[in-house]
Amino acid sequence: MKLVIGLGNPGKEYERTRHNVGFMVVEELARRQGVVFKKMFWLPARQAKCRIGEHEVRLVMPTTYMNRSGKAVWGAMKKWRVEAADTVVVFDDVDVEFGGVRVRAKGSGGSHNGMKSVLEWLQTQAFPRVRVGIGPKPADADMIAFVLGGFAAEELLKLEKVVERAADAVETIFSAGTERAMNEFNRLQIG
Repeated sequence: MKLVIGLGNPGKEYERTRHNVGFMVVEELARRQGVVFKKMFWLPARQAKCRIGEHEVRLVMPTTYMNRSGKAVWGAMKKWRVEAADTVVVFDDVDVEFGGVRVRAKGSGGSHNGMKSVLEWLQTQAFPRVRVGIGPKPADADMIAFVLGGFAAEELLKLEKVVERAADAVETIFSAGTERAMNEFNRLQIG
């Protein structure tokens, strides 16, 4: 069993914002597999069950709001008895230029409060993650307003391809391993 957790905020007002790109990626994976998300009653999340390659996978979207994502990630891992190494977290990253997808095997949460929550709950940095670039933040922009804001018109033209590439990166992690996904995706940029 593997988990793919997309970080984001629940609610219509956040659907197409920069901070919800993690949700967009797991929704793309669900679309590819022909599955739909269902509300979970014992955990603050929505989930869909599918197969990616030879792996049984649970796609998870926490409904805790971004800054409290760790509770849902930890709960999903405990419920399905999934180790950190078999859990892929997908999230937006303001430190990666828009169009970039960066795969990492481990690491800190950087300035991302959702990832800080995940790391606090899991007490380990050793899990793969897919960082989807939404940056750079304009120097005069407020960080919260920027990440909770919608994409610029020119970004919207490329957004679908960016989400597809991030979903491809997740599938590559499962089919060929995290190192191969890093080699394949970390140097390419949609521009």
